[in-house]
Amino acid sequence: MGFDLDAKAGPVESDLARLRELLGRAGVPHVVCRSGPGGGRHVWAAVAEPVPAPVVARLAPGLQQLLPSLDVSALLNPATGALRPPGSPHRLGGRSEVLAGDVSALLAPTAGVHAVLTLAGLVGDPPPRSTATVDGASPVGRDEHGHPHLLGDRRPLPPAAQAALTSPLPAEADASRVLFTVLCGAARARWRRTDLDAHLATAPGLEHARTRRHGPLRVARNPRAQRDVLDRNWRRAVAWIAAHPADTAGADPTWLPRCAAVTGAVAGVQRRADASPGRWATRGGPADRRVLDVLCLLQLDAVRPDAVEADIRRLSQLTGLGRDTARLALLRLAADGWIAQVRPAEGVHATHWTIHTRPPTLSTPQVTSGRSQADTRPAGRPPYRVPAARNAWRSHLRHRTTAVAHDVFTAKPGLGHHCARTYQALTTAKGSPRSPRSLADRLGYTLPRTLAYLERLHRHRLARTDPSGRWLRPGRDHRDAAAATTGAAGTLAARTLRHDTERTAWAWWLDELAWRRLSPARRRRTPGLDQVALALPDLPAPRRRHGPHPVHRGRADYAAALAHLRNQPRRHAS
Repeated sequence: MGFDLDAKAGPVESDLARLRELLGRAGVPHVVCRSGPGGGRHVWAAVAEPVPAPVVARLAPGLQQLLPSLDVSALLNPATGALRPPGSPHRLGGRSEVLAGDVSALLAPTAGVHAVLTLAGLVGDPPPRSTATVDGASPVGRDEHGHPHLLGDRRPLPPAAQAALTSPLPAEADASRVLFTVLCGAARARWRRTDLDAHLATAPGLEHARTRRHGPLRVARNPRAQRDVLDRNWRRAVAWIAAHPADTAGADPTWLPRCAAVTGAVAGVQRRADASPGRWATRGGPADRRVLDVLCLLQLDAVRPDAVEADIRRLSQLTGLGRDTARLALLRLAADGWIAQVRPAEGVHATHWTIHTRPPTLSTPQVTSGRSQADTRPAGRPPYRVPAARNAWRSHLRHRTTAVAHDVFTAKPGLGHHCARTYQALTTAKGSPRSPRSLADRLGYTLPRTLAYLERLHRHRLARTDPSGRWLRPGRDHRDAAAATTGAAGTLAARTLRHDTERTAWAWWLDELAWRRLSPARRRRTPGLDQVALALPDLPAPRRRHGPHPVHRGRADYAAALAHLRNQPRRHAS
């Protein structure tokens, strides 16, 4: 089975971490590939037997709800759905490169249909959707070019808009009306104005932007006129869709109350966090704020006002922090009353956390003017505004998180967490330049300390100044180049590899315990660590692959298990 994570559709890195976590819990070996130069990922799951199409048809929509970047077309097309295999060339250059996992697992798969059913059970059924519309207003943001767009995760075009975009235009058709249909569908699907540039030259539905009517004929517009027509109609479409949002509550009567509860809780916590910048300017403060933001985002994604399950390795990969740093951040946040532990870790389940709705004591005596970009109104919001507010907070928190979860902002040789927080303040602002003093007030640092961080960012082209000396975000993303210059490139990938090895060791021990619980009649003689593993279908997959788990005085010997896993050959198709 192949899972296609598209960088144009959503946050690939966080979706990849979530997908790998689900596959690991279901016991499905998998390989992660960089699909091509566009930033997408292919995840190959090794399954030893055919999976019935109805099972995949149930699994795919549920996964797509959890993973916005997942393209399910290959999963839902049994006849011709396919992905490029590891090592195959890409039409835009490069090849599909293996990033994680053992390719040999694909050649000798061990998981069966039962593992896919387990995965489907972990994902759950997708929530029902509704196409009803109501009056109201959706929050509108602006991209780096100043074009408006609806906040939220990018989705495929609705069928009507897709048909209008690609179907040949009849001679008698109203080209302007067809264009508006396309643009309204794109706005509702949370596209950006720049997403349409790739279709402007050829798509039949954009004919009105390319040409104008001149008598019985149509004559070409110049490139600037084409952009002007598209920009003008895009603004109209976004305004229309913002005033007529879809009702996303569907047929689930609990969805809207849950959505209102979790959105209100997140809004309250984020406003209090923004109002106490000194709390996050301490030595561990930036890490604490990153973890708090990710917990808020997880609760919004799950629409769970009670609690979400979050292990430290998952938090590490979502925040860009080390696992111990994430663990200490959780403890500090809980001690200060920002979050609360609902249920401790038990067995295969991680600790359940919830954001605390009781206001903690602020660490600064005055409330600053710094406000979140996705600021929401107080309680009493009309029901139709609740899904829009949730989308606004999800977009805002995902932007905050992805801005700093990068190699360049790791500890030495990276620029560190405080530079990351300064960069975050620039990139999550609404595009307006900020004076050093306003940034210092927003961040809770002294002015000399703020200037030192800004100068360091400026040396690596991660911040720039305007003619008046105010600071703003760079025009392009130079984080990869800065990571290479500082020597921090690859830090997060190496950390992810360590986490995968540790998860495999833990799954190995759980399978060892499961094997020990088997009756003597069902046990099979299994190889040791220095012997060749034979295919024994009744045994759990890691034990069948690696043999008995190392033990010392009757207890699991994780050091020996990790050493064994690290010494396993890793085959890469490159």
